[in-house]
Formats: sequence, structure tokens, C-alpha cells
Amino acid sequence: MSFKIILIVGVLIFVVATIGFGNDLNGTVSFNKIGAEDNISVPVPDADITNVELTESASNIVSATITVKNTDSVSHSYNICVITKAGALISDTQGTSSDCAITSSISSSNTGFSVINFENPLSASDVDYSSISVQEIT
Repeated sequence: MSFKIILIVGVLIFVVATIGFGNDLNGTVSFNKIGAEDNISVPVPDADITNVELTESASNIVSATITVKNTDSVSHSYNICVITKAGALISDTQGTSSDCAITSSISSSNTGFSVINFENPLSASDVDYSSISVQEIT
């Protein structure tokens, strides 16, 4: 009698563990190896944001000038994106890259910049949040 209970409990643990790891019982059990060959690696860019300057027009933020320093020993260009929230508005238009710009090639240890014109101008007095991302292109 106790062998049947152990078997039933074992099967239940197997089912719960399998479903809990996002698998189903119809395929081979596999695990997502975080940081391993089955994940996409996003390298950290060799760049520093050294300055951010917002441009206003009629009390609205209409653009941002982002200065980037290349900290690598070779030239690179960078894709820079800015998302800003002011009150109920967000600067980006969903599904577009309207708040992104690509720098020209920046040589080793030098700086370059990009100007990003916001699709949706934001009230300068209501800015709650701003986030900048940098992606190495070349």
C-alpha cells in the first residue's frame, strides 16, 4: 500500500515540476540555460553617455542631444534611444523607432552626438522619467 502512495506522489511531483518549468508532457524535458548557447547575448557597448541636453519650444521638450564617448580602441557608431514620460504622455510612438538615432562613426577615445527629435513633444514641467539606451552598431 505505501509503495502505491510513493509512486503516486512521485508522479505528481514530476508533473508539477515539468509544468512548473514551462514544459509539457508531450515533448522532451529541457531547461533554458541562462547565459548559455541557447540564449541571445547582448554585449555591453564600449561607450559612455557624457552629456544630455534637452531642447524646449513653448514649454515643451521637443528634442534631446545625447553626447557619447567611445571607450574602445577602435571606431564605432552607436544607436541611441531615449524614452521620456511626462504626465500621461510618453515620447515614443509605439511600434516605431522615432526616439532613436545613430551616431556617425566615433574614433577611439573621442566623442560624438546624436539629436533625437521627439515624435510627441512633452511638457517640460511634467517630466517624470527618462531612459537612455546605447547599442553598438559597428
